[in-house]
Amino acid sequence: MKLEIENISLNIDGNQIIDNLNLNIYEQEIISIIGPSASGKSSLLRIIAGFENINSGRVKINGVTVDDRSKVVEPQNRKVGIIFQDLALFPHLNCENNILFGIEKHTPTEKSKRLERLSTLLDISGILKSFPHEISGGQQQRVAIARALAPKPEILLLDEPFSALDEKLKETLMSDVKKLLKEEKITTIVITHNIKEAFEISDKIAFLDNKKIIQYDTAYNLYHKPLTEDIAVFCGIGSFIQGNVIDTNHVQTELGQFFGDASKFSIGSVVKVMIRPDDIIHDDNSTQSAKVIEKSFHGSDFLYKLELSDGERVYCYTPSHHNHSLNEVIGIKPVIDHLIIFN
Repeated sequence: MKLEIENISLNIDGNQIIDNLNLNIYEQEIISIIGPSASGKSSLLRIIAGFENINSGRVKINGVTVDDRSKVVEPQNRKVGIIFQDLALFPHLNCENNILFGIEKHTPTEKSKRLERLSTLLDISGILKSFPHEISGGQQQRVAIARALAPKPEILLLDEPFSALDEKLKETLMSDVKKLLKEEKITTIVITHNIKEAFEISDKIAFLDNKKIIQYDTAYNLYHKPLTEDIAVFCGIGSFIQGNVIDTNHVQTELGQFFGDASKFSIGSVVKVMIRPDDIIHDDNSTQSAKVIEKSFHGSDFLYKLELSDGERVYCYTPSHHNHSLNEVIGIKPVIDHLIIFN
C-alpha cells in the first residue's frame, strides 16, 4: 500500500471540512478525486502533502505514519510532489532551471540524466532555454510536471492540472502524462471537476461528498453502477423516468420493462430509473417513438432531447447523418444493459 488514510477528520475555524474519511491507494495507481465544489477535495490533497494537519485519524505513506496528531512529518520530508492549478513556475528561471530546482544538490551527471529523460518524455527539449512567459500554456504545464517529477516523489498530487487548456491540447497532454507516470511508476492523485478527465487518466476514481468518500471504484462502475443519485448525475448526462418495481429483477416504465437488480426495493414501489443517452437507440423501424424537443450538434453525432408520450424526457445520441427537425417524431429502441434506479 502506497497511501493509507484512516478515519481522518479536518476542522478549520470551527468548520468541519472532512469527517471520518478513509482512502487506500496502491503503488503506481493513478487516482482521481471528484465531487461537487467545496466538498473537501483540495483540503484532502493538502493533508496528504502536509500543508494541513488533521484533527483525528491517521495518514501513512509507504507504511510510515506521517500524521496522526502525535506525530507530524513536515511536507519537505514526505517525498510528495504537488502541482497546483496556477503552476507557480519561477518567472526568473528558464525552463531547464525550473526543472532542476528541486534536485540542485544532485551531481551534475545526475541532473543531466534526469533533465534529458524528463524533457524527452514530455517533449520539451526544444524549450529548455526559454523562460515561462515565452512558451505556451501547454508547454508550461509540461515544465511544471517535469519539475515535480525531477526529485522522483513517492506520490504526485495534481490539483486541476488541465483546467486551463483547450480540449485538443488537454487530450494530448493527458495521454503523454499518463504514459509518463506509468513509466516512472509514480503513484498519482488528481483533483478534477471534469469527469471526462477523470475517466481518461484514472485507474480508479473516488467521489467525495458530505466530507467523506461516498464511492471508490473504477470509472466504468461509477458511470454504470453509481451508488447515489448525485454520483449518477455527476458522472454523465442522463435523465430520470418513473418506474414501478415488478419483482426483484424487473422494473416497468413508459419505455418498457427492464431487467436488473431491483432487490433493494419492495415490490410495487415507485422508483426513478436513470436513462443515459447511450441507452436509447434511434431506430426508424421501432414501434416506439418520441418527439424531438431539443438538439445539439457534436460533429460526429447529435444529442437529442426527446419527449415520451407521457411527457417524460430522455436523451439520445444519434449519428450526425440522422438530422431530425424539432418536433419531429422519431423511432427509438431502449437498450438498458445497466439498470440504475433510486428512490
